[in-house]
Amino acid sequence: MLRIIALLFFVSIFIPVEFYTMAGSVRIEAYRIVLGLALLYAFFNLNKVLAQIDLADILLFGLIGLAFVSFWHNHSLQKAIESTGLYALETLGAFYLARMFINTPERFYKFNKVFIFVILSLLLVTVYESFAKHRILHELAESLTGNKSLDFRLYTHYYIRGDIMRATSVFAHPILFGTLSAMFFPFAVIAFLRLRTTLNGLGLFSLILSMLMTLSSAPLLALIFQGFTGLLVRFWDNARRLWVALFFGSIAGAMILNAASNRGFFGILISYLTFNPNTGYFRMLQWEYSMDDILNNPILGIAHNDWTRPYWKDWMGDSIDSFWLLLTLQHGIFALLFVLMACFYAVFNTLNNVSRQPESVRWMVTAWLLAFMSLILIGFTVDYFGKLQPLFFFMLGAIGWARYTLPEPGQAENTEIITATPVDNNNTKHQE
Repeated sequence: MLRIIALLFFVSIFIPVEFYTMAGSVRIEAYRIVLGLALLYAFFNLNKVLAQIDLADILLFGLIGLAFVSFWHNHSLQKAIESTGLYALETLGAFYLARMFINTPERFYKFNKVFIFVILSLLLVTVYESFAKHRILHELAESLTGNKSLDFRLYTHYYIRGDIMRATSVFAHPILFGTLSAMFFPFAVIAFLRLRTTLNGLGLFSLILSMLMTLSSAPLLALIFQGFTGLLVRFWDNARRLWVALFFGSIAGAMILNAASNRGFFGILISYLTFNPNTGYFRMLQWEYSMDDILNNPILGIAHNDWTRPYWKDWMGDSIDSFWLLLTLQHGIFALLFVLMACFYAVFNTLNNVSRQPESVRWMVTAWLLAFMSLILIGFTVDYFGKLQPLFFFMLGAIGWARYTLPEPGQAENTEIITATPVDNNNTKHQE
């Protein structure tokens, strides 16, 4: 049953956004139905969930509780039930699907390979979309469903740079497609360097070309952060104090810069790390004007209420282009802390043990670290809306298996590339 749910989730990610139906005010898409099934499976297998529980689980449940109170406080009990239910699907549903299904290095390997293969299979259509300026997959989906999901601006000159239209593939925005491609880039690079096969080379090429066709700064930022994280992983054990000092030194430097500059640290960061100056300017304004709402509602946020903007800036629109800023704005500072703490708990728990991993799986653990750290960091300049939000929490849960591949003292290392048998929380083998 779990295999079927996982397969349906992988398929649902690549279903064009035009395939949906409305149930009242709730938008029903295939990936949400699948995540609902995953959450039900987790509930009926609560013993497996409780056997693997750690700090990340507790923090995510705290997030859902905060979201419920936030929606209730800002709207109504009915709104709280509806919106929290959807939020739980895209957070806990995705997290536990990954935690339960990706329980071996082999499944982590296959999960990455499947996504890379699908991106490879879409490559010709992606290139055609960019150079022909024809969003063929979306137009085909519109003709079949009668639904229009893309922002009308995606068909205008705002999304043409040079003579290339920014590719969306089957997703709602080029940023989503570019970020998804960047997410699997570390795995593709390391797999190609290790195995040197034609298929791995094609997979890596498809990711690079797909990111280029989106003409987005998000993939570029992700690759920069992945390179930095690679150094962190490589030298973590030998220079842990240095990295900790650099981390706190960077925070101190950012605080000084924030106090000394009229734009603030994030304003400077965003303005220099975007291809389009107009985009950077709008994101600076979002940080600037949403802060009043955050300071006025620090605990429970404003939920789905509109954030305040000067009357003469109504043309800004209501979107917030930062995953972390939007989380804080909607559900408060503690919601931000809960998710960040869950993420950093998973990252540093994995980072502290990466050198102890068998060499046969260490490269996959490293690939996850590079990918997930970049997701954390580019979340300051990109909002993970649509299918990217559940993928973020799916990736958070996709490394749980690494705690069970650590060798016991004196145990011989397994030199195979992948392990075929699921491993339970007691480090004993069993058939699913």
